[in-house]
Amino acid sequence: MEKIKNKEFKMWTFEEVNDTFGFTRLYEHKLWAEFNKLPIPTNHKYQEMIEELRKQLLRYVEAWNEDELKFMFISRFIGLVEFFSPKYKIFTQRKLSVSYENGTKMTSGNVEFMIAKGIQTPKKPFFFLHEYKPEKRRDNDPLGQLLIGMVAAQVQNADDETLYGCYVSGRNWFFVVLEDKQYAVSKAYDATENTIYQIFAILLWFKQKTEEKFANP
Repeated sequence: MEKIKNKEFKMWTFEEVNDTFGFTRLYEHKLWAEFNKLPIPTNHKYQEMIEELRKQLLRYVEAWNEDELKFMFISRFIGLVEFFSPKYKIFTQRKLSVSYENGTKMTSGNVEFMIAKGIQTPKKPFFFLHEYKPEKRRDNDPLGQLLIGMVAAQVQNADDETLYGCYVSGRNWFFVVLEDKQYAVSKAYDATENTIYQIFAILLWFKQKTEEKFANP
């Protein structure tokens, strides 16, 4: 019996995801207009901390390596959103996989960050974040890696629910929505500028959607 060939998540480009799984990229989406209408939380209890993180990112974004970017900025910033609930939790570096081409091939890899039900094992993944290396480095495709993880979750979930994601390229945050075989990518949001508060507002919006998603046991 021929061994199933496995392709790691980190090897995928968004074009390969499109071609392999029949995805179509949309260049307009109603969600982006909704994001533009979100109230900016300038009086939030964490405003001073957000501003301090913004200044640190502005100073070091071109010097930090991937781990430093994740540890010194992304994890601290995401922590302020308070994705805490008995009904869901944050999972990091958890493996997902999906077979394709009639089961003759498989792809798998660790998803850097996802929100899902479960305690030890993620169930019904809903929101994903892919942290990318500093902005000067371009040796892989962060959108492709985010999408393939979302594809694996879509198959695992076995439903038609919308999935959301985000990938970070240095100072720039891009948000992604996946609906069936169509996905869209937002404009870049620069976290070194005052748009960091808009990013925070969008993350709070995702928290609200997560609460709604997992409202029932």
